[in-house]
Amino acid sequence: MSWSGTVLDHEDLHILNLNDKGIREIEDGLFSFLGLELDGDEVSPERFPLPTLRSQLARCADEIYNGRGISIIRGLQPSRYSAEENTMLFLALAEYIGDQRGIQSYKGAMLTHVTDSKSWDAPKERRHGVYTNDKLPFHTDVGCEILAIQVRECAEKGGETCVASSGAIYNDLIKSNPQALRTLTKANWPVQMSKQRPPFIFAPLLEYHNGNLVISADPARLGPPRHSAAFESSVPSLTPEQCDALIVLQQAAQKHQLRLHSRPGDIILINNLTMLHGREAYDDGKYSSRHLVRLWLRNKALAWSIPPQMKAPWDAVFGERAKAVRDRLYPCSPMPEFMESKYSNGTAAFVAEDIDETVEED
Repeated sequence: MSWSGTVLDHEDLHILNLNDKGIREIEDGLFSFLGLELDGDEVSPERFPLPTLRSQLARCADEIYNGRGISIIRGLQPSRYSAEENTMLFLALAEYIGDQRGIQSYKGAMLTHVTDSKSWDAPKERRHGVYTNDKLPFHTDVGCEILAIQVRECAEKGGETCVASSGAIYNDLIKSNPQALRTLTKANWPVQMSKQRPPFIFAPLLEYHNGNLVISADPARLGPPRHSAAFESSVPSLTPEQCDALIVLQQAAQKHQLRLHSRPGDIILINNLTMLHGREAYDDGKYSSRHLVRLWLRNKALAWSIPPQMKAPWDAVFGERAKAVRDRLYPCSPMPEFMESKYSNGTAAFVAEDIDETVEED
């Protein structure tokens, strides 16, 4: 799964281009499911059958775990559907990729709307990065296995999603900066973990485990929380060597990055265990806003073994901690008013305590 954007083009990726027959099959499944009057948590292959597309979607899942680590489903037009219909389409196709959905907040949010809504008044410095138009550094969504993104609307300028293979980064650093690579693999990185005491764990950012190179790295979750509110944190600060290694990691990711050239309607599926992703800064149009919807998925049959020292964030998304969250929320649209987070203004690429307050159930 090692490849570099310096030699790979976005058109070389695995793309499932839906034809008219495939789109009709999806729409038939959609209207059949809507007729059952069930909610998002009850979307399943049995209730949303896709008999012809099933095998093609299985190929997408295999590509994510055993191929280049990324697949794109292309051909749907979000403008043809309501917010609810777009949500159910996304959930249904995602169900064929990963049969387990991860929670994204301890209040039960299963979807995140990644946008910078024109209706929000909260200043950018009081928001998580996904709710601004700022550039996002390369990171993983901590604890997630498959990052699924539905593109509802693109920015007028910029905003491209970029990905980088950890294999290419590893192969680069083993030659160019082995000291930084050793630092990244040491199990002494303080990773913020809410809902536990102490509120952090020590873990490596990069580890070979059962034949797979696994990366779990979100700069916003390393060291003490970054927040303007004054309070003392028990999370240790990063060492100078760790700060330098993070810079090297970002530089290597930028060197090997691949821009995805997303289109409205794309469903982007990324192996979050071995790929970093980032975002360019962007500008919205006068009457439009870049709008992505995020799901965290796991395919039980294809799933990789998680390194023990990286298991706590995974457990928060998919494990016993996640199963303890009873109410599951599937907001179809962003909330009109933004509710500021209490803890961190980082990426929001982790299970949050209060991030679901920024969305509403539809």
